[in-house]
Amino acid sequence: MGQPPHWYPADQHPQPPESGLIDWLCDQGSLTLRLTDAGANDFRVELLAQSSQPAREDEARALGLPPGEPVWVREVLLHTGGAPRVFARSVAPLAAISASNIDLQSLGSNSLGLLLFSNPDVSRGPLQISRYPSAWLPSPWREQAAKCWARRSHFSDGQLQLLVCEVFLPGWPQA
Repeated sequence: MGQPPHWYPADQHPQPPESGLIDWLCDQGSLTLRLTDAGANDFRVELLAQSSQPAREDEARALGLPPGEPVWVREVLLHTGGAPRVFARSVAPLAAISASNIDLQSLGSNSLGLLLFSNPDVSRGPLQISRYPSAWLPSPWREQAAKCWARRSHFSDGQLQLLVCEVFLPGWPQA
């Protein structure tokens, strides 16, 4: 299943990626808005999966849960410029989903980023970056053993504890 990522504070990775990508990885703003601006006004979200799954070891640690604890998981591809550019995996404890005033269950192909960044009650924790295991990517990137960088951060509104991981697929950002 691949080695779990080694997450570092965004500005402290011992072997950071090239400057064009590190700029995207460290950007504190909404990735949805930045992708929309960078594309051809064709940004869209493709929902791949949304279900209860066991938390991965690194996710459980970040959320203060035991490894394997069932969590709500949403996986999407973010498209812009005519192609998928980012794979995103969002994870939250099941109890937090039902306790929060934010309705994550019915997002469908709507942007989670727009929802989070438009809510003044939601705060974002520090960004972390890492190489992302290709075995955890959707097909066809898994089969290509794609070498991808990812960022993640923790969002909270007091009730909701949400870990959002965004994986930059090969070819993005464009040179």
